[in-house]
Amino acid sequence: MEDGRKLQYVVTCAVSILTSTMGFINTWATPMIRKFWLDETDFQFNDEETKWFLKITPIGLLVGTVFAGYICDKFGRRTTLLTATVIAAFGSIFAALSSAAWMLYVMQGLWTFSLGIVWTVGNIYMAEIVDPDIRGGLTLATRFMFHFGSLLMIWIGEKVSYRAMNNLIIIAPLLSFAAIYPIPESPYYLLKVGKEEQARKELSRLQENVGTEDIDTQFEKMKMHVTTEMQNPSSFFKFFSNKRYRKALIITFGLMSFYILSGRAVMQGLYLTILIEGDIKLNPRKMVDIDVGIKLGIGILSALLVDRVGRRILLLWSFIGCSLSFAVIAIYFEVRDYYTEMIQSIGYITFAAVIIFLISNSLGLASVKEVVEVELFPLNVRVMAVVTLYVFRGLGYPLNLGLIEFRNSAGRVSVFWTLAVIAMLGFIFTYFVLPETKRKSLKEIQEMLRGDDNVSEQEMTTIHERTERFRERAA
Repeated sequence: MEDGRKLQYVVTCAVSILTSTMGFINTWATPMIRKFWLDETDFQFNDEETKWFLKITPIGLLVGTVFAGYICDKFGRRTTLLTATVIAAFGSIFAALSSAAWMLYVMQGLWTFSLGIVWTVGNIYMAEIVDPDIRGGLTLATRFMFHFGSLLMIWIGEKVSYRAMNNLIIIAPLLSFAAIYPIPESPYYLLKVGKEEQARKELSRLQENVGTEDIDTQFEKMKMHVTTEMQNPSSFFKFFSNKRYRKALIITFGLMSFYILSGRAVMQGLYLTILIEGDIKLNPRKMVDIDVGIKLGIGILSALLVDRVGRRILLLWSFIGCSLSFAVIAIYFEVRDYYTEMIQSIGYITFAAVIIFLISNSLGLASVKEVVEVELFPLNVRVMAVVTLYVFRGLGYPLNLGLIEFRNSAGRVSVFWTLAVIAMLGFIFTYFVLPETKRKSLKEIQEMLRGDDNVSEQEMTTIHERTERFRERAA
């Protein structure tokens, strides 16, 4: 760990505690609803009530995302994350007191609302406080900790009683509040709202290098960058119509579209069929554990690789793996219809294809795209862009239902060939459209998107002049 940026790693740990809390509480339904089915609780929660409970999730995420967009630019990134921990704590209180279905509805609404906030603001905060050469890895570290929290809930939830879990679950958001409270505010946000001295102080804390030329120059560069970006149009209409943002819009909405159509929901719906086809003696519930375990393990691998091999390479391999997995399953089911006995003897190949799909999807498409989404937009529209993308992501729910209906009407083979083609189109899109952003500062990324290769001589002269004036005032 470099001495000059220990605080950046400390902040990553704090945000990771928060994201693991979100994973922990928002996976509550996986072990707990099963306890209702087995009559291991002190009140009833029937199938109809369970359906309404699950319908709250996309609503809470959507409302939380929009709310985060409003308060993030008004009160700051750190304050917004703290707000999420408080809301999650209130949800945990309803869990502890739960004795009727409506209390579980409120609990789920508050928990998913807080998740929408964290999922929206967490990446923005990390992108703005972490140095370029470690930004991707540390951002993804906070993401895979969400899956660690999910796995923890699955393991603990199966071993403790319903009431014991609900009484203790409030510990998680309280720990998150304690972790987030001391971390610094984003210097970019502070400069955006005109708090220059506080911004410089927070930048110095993050670099632990107060008073040196490097900090002075870096602060002046950041200040000029923020000033320049805040002069650009930032209304919702201009966000879509101004050509300055067009390339970033095409890339991010393109990647989000391929993610929505990646077929994860279709694959999850075939777990039982594939286990039967492969004659694999595995409880379907264990597939959920395997799924989350792969997300966690490959998430760690992705975090280690993203700043070394780059965003593009991971996304390209992700699309290749997904496409091959769908093609193998499509070929298997197509041949199986004609040579049933012969092909069923190698049914395990479908299980292997599912595992390859889960690994490939987690390696790039489900993780790296979230780093790219934040990096490509300038400060003046960054929050609005991320909120718009995540609202657009909400289309994934009806689209996945549509894919399932398409599977039921056209057959599994047609759906899998369609998904294989979509993944290959994603590969082509990434190869020709997505620029590499590893080890580039947010300012350098904007210059790259505009076609500016270097900082102008006039800009560097201005930076040096401002740095000298700052030193004279300090002396």
